[in-house]
Amino acid sequence: MSTLFFILSLLLAVIVANIIFRHFAKVPLPIYLIGLGIVLAIFPIFRNFTFDPSLFILLVIAPLLYDEAQSASRYWIGRGAINIFSLAIMLVVVTVLIVGPVLHGLFSFIPLTLAFALGAIVTPTDAAAVSALAPENPDFKIPLTILKNESLFNDASGIVIFDLSLVAFTTGAFSFRTALTTFAAEFIGGLVIGVIIGLVTRSIFRSLISLADDTPLIIVTLDLIMPFLIYFVAQQLHFSGILAVVAAGLVQGSEQDKLRLTSSRVQLVRANVWEMITGLLSGIVFVLLGVSLPTVIAQILAGQPGLIWLLILAGVVLYVIKFGLRLLWTRYLVWMHISSKHRWRDSWLMAFSGISGTISLSLAFLLPERIHGQPFAARSSLIFIATVVILLSLLLSTILLPKIVKGTASTETNDLKWWTREMIIAGIKAIRNNQEHPAEASIVIDTISQQLTQNHLRHPRQERRILLVANAAEHEAIAKLRKAGKITSAESYYYKRFLDLSLFTVSSNLLKNIFLRIRFGIQTARRRELRVGENMFFTSPLISEQLYW
Repeated sequence: MSTLFFILSLLLAVIVANIIFRHFAKVPLPIYLIGLGIVLAIFPIFRNFTFDPSLFILLVIAPLLYDEAQSASRYWIGRGAINIFSLAIMLVVVTVLIVGPVLHGLFSFIPLTLAFALGAIVTPTDAAAVSALAPENPDFKIPLTILKNESLFNDASGIVIFDLSLVAFTTGAFSFRTALTTFAAEFIGGLVIGVIIGLVTRSIFRSLISLADDTPLIIVTLDLIMPFLIYFVAQQLHFSGILAVVAAGLVQGSEQDKLRLTSSRVQLVRANVWEMITGLLSGIVFVLLGVSLPTVIAQILAGQPGLIWLLILAGVVLYVIKFGLRLLWTRYLVWMHISSKHRWRDSWLMAFSGISGTISLSLAFLLPERIHGQPFAARSSLIFIATVVILLSLLLSTILLPKIVKGTASTETNDLKWWTREMIIAGIKAIRNNQEHPAEASIVIDTISQQLTQNHLRHPRQERRILLVANAAEHEAIAKLRKAGKITSAESYYYKRFLDLSLFTVSSNLLKNIFLRIRFGIQTARRRELRVGENMFFTSPLISEQLYW
């Protein structure tokens, strides 16, 4: 029961953070998630939580990368193969090889192998964070596309080097030749096994379609299972499970580009399901960081109180080295496909966009809690250093990326709103011409017209004020008609009564809502039939009132 409550609390924290972020987007979403995690850490159930590191990469990283790979552009991956190799492999290796000795030299309490592991932890980049922070600008489409493709493969490079560093630390032995051979075998083997499984999966999906078994339950559920199955098979064969997941996702996504894999309904369900899952998984990672951060800091302070300042400095040094290498590397060793008039700005953009996000945090949690049966004392320090780098990259990118890009607002959203509005207006015009059922048509028009403002935040007080102004104007018009003798006193009474009841309806609260449903249901059932009255009870009072009158 406590585990279920723990998971539900994490999900609720993710939801609350996303709601806050939608209204106050100047602060990065991960900051809200971490903050809510720290709040949760106050409660006893969240203190000293433990999570099996071996399951973390399977349950979190594998599905995130699988979905990202399926939505990636195969065209740009093919065109940018050189850049992917340069950024996702060479830059990762060079960063780790430089970060390791520098950190170990400046902070001798960090063993060299663990310094290499730290370098591997912070090298993966978070393309989703870049998309959220950098405004749309066609002038920077190429570097942003390169960054997205890089993030697919540098995750795998970082994970492989991370594993090698931990093995070297736990065994106390390191062979460059063995490490290079292992890296190549895991990298190439992971790609090959991923492609094979991806082709088999694609054939299975095609067979299901030919047999008319392409329902959301079958297709979407099978799609959700695949990243876990692929990762497990690749790991059992001693290949990179992450690269296998990425390769299979790319193969699987090639079918979706042609819209031949599944029906439109299944594609819509799949897109929504994956959006929810990836959003929740990414959010849970940062909430877990917030939950664990007080414990991590407490463990550091309990051991050596003065060490925390050195760890903060180590995180700053690590970020500066990583940033400087990315800046120079993207300036001189990245092919931009087309000539750019702002080459240095492209490099600054790509350097600040090297945000350490979900994958880096996941790798930090993969640090073992025990080594050779003994508690791993350095785990808290390494997680804290990685956290400093993540927060630095997020905060600096939030402040500087918009200034570097200086993009205009994307017209895609505005175009979508314009077309939506045009469709609604066209529907209203078509219904208004329906002379056969004018009363029902009027009700449908009122309902549809509400969609024109459904994307805007409602202000109940402002609505109430406008309703009162309109109600007063209508009463005044009735009084003028009665004074001019155009309506009788009875008509004046019933008109005013109708207006009062209408105002009562549209400004109702929960109790009024229930009362109106019962009243309209009973009155309508008396005049027509019981079934109509029952239906009225489940109809909005705003519509029921019009049917009633």
